[in-house]
Amino acid sequence: MKNKKKTYFQVLISIFFLIFLFYFVKPRKIIDALQYAEVFWILLAILLLPVNMCFQFFRWKILVKNCNPNITNAEILKSIFYSYSYSIFTPARLGDIGKAFHISHDSKREVVALAVLEKVFAFSSILIFGFVSLAIYKNIWFIFGFFLVITLLLFSKNIIRKTSFLSKHFSNPQYLPIMSLLGVSVSFVFVYILQFYLLLHAFQLVIFSHAFFRISLVVFLNSVPITMSGLGVREILSIYFFKSLGISAAQAASASLLIFSINILIPTFIGFILHFLPHKKVGKNSQKKS
Repeated sequence: MKNKKKTYFQVLISIFFLIFLFYFVKPRKIIDALQYAEVFWILLAILLLPVNMCFQFFRWKILVKNCNPNITNAEILKSIFYSYSYSIFTPARLGDIGKAFHISHDSKREVVALAVLEKVFAFSSILIFGFVSLAIYKNIWFIFGFFLVITLLLFSKNIIRKTSFLSKHFSNPQYLPIMSLLGVSVSFVFVYILQFYLLLHAFQLVIFSHAFFRISLVVFLNSVPITMSGLGVREILSIYFFKSLGISAAQAASASLLIFSINILIPTFIGFILHFLPHKKVGKNSQKKS
């Protein structure tokens, strides 16, 4: 019941922010902006979606292989698409953790712990870009936030091993590939920012170095769980931060809605389709050799 109430609340807040957005930027203006956008740059952004998905696949794979070496690539990929169908309705996309229930392993508790760890690295990577951007545009002291996040991630294996509450959820914490997780997670965020830049470029010629840190700030601030998948909030933030780049409110909102459609709606649609396809129950006896 509590989860349902939270979901309803997120839906209402999302609707409120969209109404607020469309009050200042008329839908007609957004449609007009999309009509004049250069399709080439939008297609490039769409072509980066498989790259985006590959980074998510490898990040999840190096974690689940740690507890089940026989897990298949198909099962890993399907679990990611399933998680999209859950996370679109949850704050901060916490539904991503649902991918753990589509992975073959005797201990679901451990797989859930790995999914939470993956979420921590994904969120921390956003913080890394955010703190660097804040240090450049606001105050150099924000750079300490960057170093704090990096330090916690690099020593996360030791933190897990020396904390009894955490260590009991991991069978082999000493084998956790921390550097690989960090590298893949940072690469994933970079590709997302690059996609966003290409979509902005479709509406207005912008210099990458000028747009990069502003996009990082949008992603950073949008990571605060307010609406479903940041819908509405991301668009308002985009209007605010991209104004200095010479991008109109309608163009900024259009680019933001496109990044949502490409990176969230498309994988979510695939996830929903998988729910209707026949599949074997994941459990103790469903492990396969790769």
